[in-house]
Amino acid sequence: MAGEREVVVVGGGPAGVAAAVFLRQKGHDVLLLDEARFPRDKVCGEGISPEAWPLFRALDAEEAVRALRPHVLRGMTLVAPDQTAFTGRYEPNRPGLALRRAELDIALLAVARASGVEVFEGARVTGLLREGGRVRGVRYDGCTAGEAVRARLVVGADGRRSVVARHLGLLSEHKHLRKFAVRGYWEGLSGLGDCGEMHVGGGGYCGIAPLSSSAANVSFVLDRADLRPAGGDLEAFYREALTRWPELADRLSGAQLSGPPRAIGPLALLARGVSAPGALLVGDAAGFYDPFTGEGVTLALRSAELAAEVGDRALRRGRTDDLREYDRRRHEATRAKFRFNRLVQQVVARPELANAVARRLRRRPALADRLVGIAGDFVPARTAFGPRFLYDLITA
Repeated sequence: MAGEREVVVVGGGPAGVAAAVFLRQKGHDVLLLDEARFPRDKVCGEGISPEAWPLFRALDAEEAVRALRPHVLRGMTLVAPDQTAFTGRYEPNRPGLALRRAELDIALLAVARASGVEVFEGARVTGLLREGGRVRGVRYDGCTAGEAVRARLVVGADGRRSVVARHLGLLSEHKHLRKFAVRGYWEGLSGLGDCGEMHVGGGGYCGIAPLSSSAANVSFVLDRADLRPAGGDLEAFYREALTRWPELADRLSGAQLSGPPRAIGPLALLARGVSAPGALLVGDAAGFYDPFTGEGVTLALRSAELAAEVGDRALRRGRTDDLREYDRRRHEATRAKFRFNRLVQQVVARPELANAVARRLRRRPALADRLVGIAGDFVPARTAFGPRFLYDLITA
């Protein structure tokens, strides 16, 4: 594997696979490295927005994903701190989906192999090769310690602890947002249907992604200070913390936790750029804000598509020393949605405001559908900042 490759992608999650496959579809030689051996567990909310489907289709992965028989999501239900609930529905012919990341990731990796991407598992990237101020490849620990591979383009898709991004000095933890997520799988959970759920209050929020009619991913997000009582017993803390959402706790009383919970955080990551000479960042390696609106996988696929378009043009020109077009295009594609995410977080952080908004949206189903459509990525996020939408939200 050592030697010269055209493209090296670091990371075998959805972002890395998508970048690799899109570049392979354009005729490039692609090597994908991941330190894990699949299937591997990944802490994730596991609800995926409707706009992932066109991207799966573009990757020739739709059939593989459907073969996993994901649970269909037709909307989202939000429960405010005072227990006021409203449901927003996706468009009838544009559902979302929920399934375990362990299953999704291994299926997508098989798609990458089938497309002609060379995949090596158990290859932990440890650093970057540089020449003349640009990235020129990676070092990794594989079968031969300290092996290296040169490349014309490196794509960093290695997640929150990205070696690529951190060696470039582009990724850091947010100084003030210090939230953590804890995830557990439950069997025998009552009240599951075709909508994801978000329960707000208790100092944070708790999401439910139904994986079947009786099984679900139940994950909550709290500030780091709230996790201090966990000590060394994460399961006891997880069970106790779920009592912050009373209606949910009642439903869980008759269910069984299947396996130990897992935690991840701090969640918020800042990227001061998503490209460097010879390198592009996609997925969580390009920064992360908050999982409330659940667009992580879709954003990963879309950013990989943009990165592949920019990378393809640079490779064909024979110059990968200036990839800032990707920074501009990604910012243009995501700025309205990120602004919407911050607006949602401001509402969620204020219980009385969250209660008031929930009561209004409960009276206005069409407005709730629109809000959920923005979260689901098929209604343009910029419409959330138009005067008519804000007027309707305030006066509903």
